[in-house]
Amino acid sequence: MPEIDLVTVTAADGRDLLAAAETGWSRPVPHCPGWDAAGLVGHMGAILAWMAQIVTTGEAVSRRDRETPPHGHAALAAWYSAHLDRTVDLLTATPADSPTWTFSSLGERRAGWWRRRLAVELAIHRWDAQHAAADGTALARAVHGDVAVAGIQEFLTEFLPGLLTQPGVTGLAGTLHLHATDEPGDWQADLGADSADDSDTRPADTDTTIQGTRSDLLLWLTNRGPAPSITVAGRESTAAAWTQLRR
Repeated sequence: MPEIDLVTVTAADGRDLLAAAETGWSRPVPHCPGWDAAGLVGHMGAILAWMAQIVTTGEAVSRRDRETPPHGHAALAAWYSAHLDRTVDLLTATPADSPTWTFSSLGERRAGWWRRRLAVELAIHRWDAQHAAADGTALARAVHGDVAVAGIQEFLTEFLPGLLTQPGVTGLAGTLHLHATDEPGDWQADLGADSADDSDTRPADTDTTIQGTRSDLLLWLTNRGPAPSITVAGRESTAAAWTQLRR
């Protein structure tokens, strides 16, 4: 999995999320139903504080015990920025192999897991905030390629198996193949199995192929598409049914 530069990539995404929110605190964020820009910043600030507490102690911390964002936009911005700086600095300084609790469905219990999780979470929500600020008339900045690859791999291995077993999910079957068009990258998943893997070639029995940039593939997986670069080949019903999968 790519090594992600937390200081120059993740911190930049975090700052840009706030900058987009500050252009309209009460603006709805379409890809985060029920949240406006202030709500997104509050959510992400609480997540940053929660991650830092877990990595510092190595112990599980209930999501119910996350910090409550302050009232007032100036206080909210300052609180969020302080947690962003602290958490990025902490994860940068903590060896990736340091043991700590995670919610990994694969049983990975090390600080490096949180580095990836933070980078992907911030990148996607930065995109959400920028897309909302553009009122849907312009694309937000693409997700950094290495972060997008980490997010694709994380989604397919950590989250997809559980999402496929959720009640009411129908119409998803066969083999899904993702092909990156901007840099080498191929992933495949059996939608009827609890696993996904990397592959250098498209299997002959692939049912659905999604092609696009690494950024757009991650955004498609997380239901923030379709983007201009995305093309679908094979069983188009799979792409249509994908919107059922919500994290």
